[in-house]
Amino acid sequence: MARMTHIAVRLGSEWRTHAQPGWIEHWTPRRFGLRGGTTELVEVGSGPPLVLVPPLPGFKEAFVACVPLLAASFRVVTFDQRWIFPGVKDPERRWGMLVEDAERVCDALRLDRVGVLGHSLGGALAQRWALAHPGRVAALVLSSSFAHVRTPAGGHRARFLEQPLVLALQRFLPRALALAHARRLARDRGWVYDPACDSAILDLVRRAIRACPVRAAASCVRLALAHDTRNSLADIGAPTRLVVGQYDTAFARDAARELERGIRGATILESEGAGHLHPLSAPARLAEIVEDWMRPHLG
Repeated sequence: MARMTHIAVRLGSEWRTHAQPGWIEHWTPRRFGLRGGTTELVEVGSGPPLVLVPPLPGFKEAFVACVPLLAASFRVVTFDQRWIFPGVKDPERRWGMLVEDAERVCDALRLDRVGVLGHSLGGALAQRWALAHPGRVAALVLSSSFAHVRTPAGGHRARFLEQPLVLALQRFLPRALALAHARRLARDRGWVYDPACDSAILDLVRRAIRACPVRAAASCVRLALAHDTRNSLADIGAPTRLVVGQYDTAFARDAARELERGIRGATILESEGAGHLHPLSAPARLAEIVEDWMRPHLG
């Protein structure tokens, strides 16, 4: 039998060397088939089903700090997002394939009605999933997400100069220098970091930046730029909670307010003391918000 191509991003296992012990106790990825290839999936816990949709570029490890906390109450599922779309170039059709992937996972695991937590670009996918399959998505938590890409006034320097510089330094500097740079950023709440980002988090982020193929990052950026649900937000029927880090990017905070205006009944809660990486740096707060919100809607 021919070996199927791995078509999703994949971080590998080297990050475990510096991980916090609680992250990896039950972290056991397994291969899962998608249309055109395979990905890696993690399933932990029991109870009402909860699907976690990771941010750009789609590494499931973005939720590794949250999963042990959420697994105490939910059957938690998360998986690496595809970046290879065989024969498909149109961004809208690619978005459709990502929604199809989520449906395939739920069908295979026999998850009829699920709660969905999507962070950043994962939140954009969660919106599209809820719109396309309202019978599947019972409730949403959209974390630092957006309805479309817009750079707020005064944010162009951060987006087009500072962010690419940080990515380049984390990708190409030796580990010791890269982590020293990241620690300074975390101390000063720079880029996506915050002071709660410890060495394990900074190392994980660095490894993710280095492991991401340039073509995968470019693919994700094109998807983000093509995403626009502003005219459809009122059609999201799933009860929705919005979360944003207290020190999140200006873009994320502005985008959360736009989602709040557009989605009926949606309200914003803050992750105190945290930035855009709050699923890693403040996992207990995010898990608390998700559990309080999902329990009444999932039964």
